[in-house]
Amino acid sequence: MVKLFCVLVGAAGSAIPVDIDASQSVGDLKEAIKEKNEDITCAARRLNLYLATKGDDAWMTNDEADSVSDVDGLPHLGVPQAKLRRVGLSEEKMVEVDEDDEAAGNGLVNVLVVVPTKEVVVLVL
Repeated sequence: MVKLFCVLVGAAGSAIPVDIDASQSVGDLKEAIKEKNEDITCAARRLNLYLATKGDDAWMTNDEADSVSDVDGLPHLGVPQAKLRRVGLSEEKMVEVDEDDEAAGNGLVNVLVVVPTKEVVVLVL
């Protein structure tokens, strides 16, 4: 079981913890994120997930994740069937920080969540 911290891109202060087994899939993680955050109204399958890593493969802090507006270049978790442990979200990859750092906004974030904007469908007759 791993505890992942997930942040909605463009929604500062939205970090949510998700407890999930690393043998579960990216699709399962999408469902768990949607279940934990009532602000997400789209289908879980439409969420786009990215590893919240910096250039040196270290995890972003809460403050860093809150300032992200562009996910270009971040590893996309685009295969729903992929096991979490195989896409960089294994127990071994999780690093703990002390409580003082967490309280100061330096807790670590593992996943950035991009919620799709509403689509407008126009029927042409």
